Amino acid sequence: MNTKFYLLLPFLFLIKSVSSQEIKNEPKFGISLSGFVKADLLYDSRQTENLREAMVLLYPLNSLYDKNGNDINAKSSFNQSAITSRLIGVITGPDAFKAKTSALIEADFTGQSNSNNNGFRLRHAYLKLNWKKSLLLIGQYWHPLDVIETAPNVLALNTGAPFRSFNRSPQIRFEKYFGKLSIIAAAVSQRDYTNDGPIGASSDYIRNSSIPNFNLQFQFKSNENIFGLGADYKQLTPRLITDSLIKANETIDSYSAIAFAKFTLPFLTIKAQSILGQNLYDHTMMGGYAVEKIDTLTGKRTYTTLNQLTAFIDMQTKGATFKAGLFLGYAKNLGSLKNIRGAYYSRGKDIEYAYRIAPRLMWFSGKICIASEFEYTVAAYGDKNSLGEVSNSKEIGNTRINLGAIFSF
Repeated sequence: MNTKFYLLLPFLFLIKSVSSQEIKNEPKFGISLSGFVKADLLYDSRQTENLREAMVLLYPLNSLYDKNGNDINAKSSFNQSAITSRLIGVITGPDAFKAKTSALIEADFTGQSNSNNNGFRLRHAYLKLNWKKSLLLIGQYWHPLDVIETAPNVLALNTGAPFRSFNRSPQIRFEKYFGKLSIIAAAVSQRDYTNDGPIGASSDYIRNSSIPNFNLQFQFKSNENIFGLGADYKQLTPRLITDSLIKANETIDSYSAIAFAKFTLPFLTIKAQSILGQNLYDHTMMGGYAVEKIDTLTGKRTYTTLNQLTAFIDMQTKGATFKAGLFLGYAKNLGSLKNIRGAYYSRGKDIEYAYRIAPRLMWFSGKICIASEFEYTVAAYGDKNSLGEVSNSKEIGNTRINLGAIFSF
């Protein structure tokens, strides 16, 4: 009996060793915190279209004259703020469904709208399942039109808007990898970044359409370079009832296309992107949609999209202590393909084009960065015709000086 027991001992030790190894190799649950404290100082040469107490600058306001011919909007402004300080929690856990698992929660203090600035606000919250050749993301993250790999490294909170998308939304996103080629498909909803409509900016319009915003994207990556193309489809239901209290079944479909690239040189990184899009209000861009016609008997409406062409290029030098960068952005109002006979639900409807020139300097020491950015933004205001096209425009410019101090942790 004792002999048999001693013979079994090596096997018991082997089983214990294998079991301990499996436990050791299993990913442990945990959370790591990171983020930054950021203080901004802002000066604008005139009044602007903006969000979050002018932290998100879009473009200068048009001239507004009093009875004496003085431009009311030709007034400078100054502000200081630390509301963009950010806290990030990266969560790890054991494998599930044969995939590596992780999650992320990110928040800042910019609030959900202008009415609650300085409020704690959710930016990102998602979980990921990562297989060898695919990835599933569920939660709130950058909209697929916000290609993170080609996002400009600007100091401004607008990240280049309205010349590129600035939108975080709830979504289900699936990525499939074929070597250097990635295919990304996403079904997106709206939360903080919504479309305009009869009751103002709201997520009601896409929720009442009963279908998500769909996006399909192709990315080709080689070393640190990237090139990609994508398409986007969105349907809105502007209202459920007419002014005559008759049930309405009105929708507006929108289509957008994107092309983007990133080139990495020994001393310089170049990022570029262009969007040809319809109804991009929810992306903090110009455009939207308008009422094409109204049925005089029922009061029911048909709608038409307002179209935009935008492009930007962002360049930044490499260096451990000093970095210099330059952002160049352009947006063109293409109007509508149909005559407009009713209300506009849009941003910048009387702007023919806009552009931005924004050089920046950054000085790093340890975990601290001192940065400065000079942002010159021009909007050309004019007269719009029945197609929403703008002509006889006059350029209005704003100069912003942005100084920032950032402590990263």
